[in-house]
Amino acid sequence: MSINSLTDSELRNSKDFQKAATGIVDKVTPERLAIAAQTEAAKDNGVTNALSMLVKYIPTESITLYVAAISAAPALKSFSPRIEPLTIYGFFGIFTPLLFLLIYFGKRRALNLPTIPSLGDWPLWKTTAATIAFLVWALAVPNSPFMTGEVKGAVAGFLAIFVSTILSVLEPIFDRPANP
Repeated sequence: MSINSLTDSELRNSKDFQKAATGIVDKVTPERLAIAAQTEAAKDNGVTNALSMLVKYIPTESITLYVAAISAAPALKSFSPRIEPLTIYGFFGIFTPLLFLLIYFGKRRALNLPTIPSLGDWPLWKTTAATIAFLVWALAVPNSPFMTGEVKGAVAGFLAIFVSTILSVLEPIFDRPANP
């Protein structure tokens, strides 16, 4: 899945969204509620099988940019000798939760909800899970500078699948339940 999908899920669970969807918040326009209805309709197509559980927390936006940056690392190194694979990995490890929050805040604003929610409504679990998933899946990408050789690549791939499964299993424990 993607950060975009995770933020849709998180938005549906927020108190502000629930109030807006039931018409309690006056500032929500019909256009905004149409967006909310589309988001709610997507809920029906949620995680329903084992494969979906494996990919739920993979932040595809971050992974895609990371793969491009790792591929460009040799060329980028000519601009700055400090651009190393570990630097790129660390940058995207920090970038992933920031990107998640930026997308989430943008969606809240698009629905005319307060851009930054109250502290209790922050998407802590999904932000953390997406970051952990990035850190593990980034090691499993082909030609990873950290996992050279067939055995290390296979271990990284297995670890990525294992961690993704564990994140999905832990979701009911750590993610806040949807508001009724």
